[in-house]
Amino acid sequence: MSAARSPATGRGRRRQRILLTGEIPSPTDPPSGCRFRTRCRRAQGLCAAADPAPPPGDLRHGAACHFPLAEPPTVTS
Repeated sequence: MSAARSPATGRGRRRQRILLTGEIPSPTDPPSGCRFRTRCRRAQGLCAAADPAPPPGDLRHGAACHFPLAEPPTVTS
């Protein structure tokens, strides 16, 4: 996503690029816990110990993560 242009940054400018490092997880023998933890800059011990819960709401626009960048908005009645 960091490679995509953003309307907020103006025409022709880009966000700071995030380059992934680490091992690409094997699809036939995935790591324990979070499957992306071997490449995640925010991974901690919890990520290896437990699968993250799926995000609430629309599953097409979220990612399961123990340490999401932004918390989802709180719905009040």
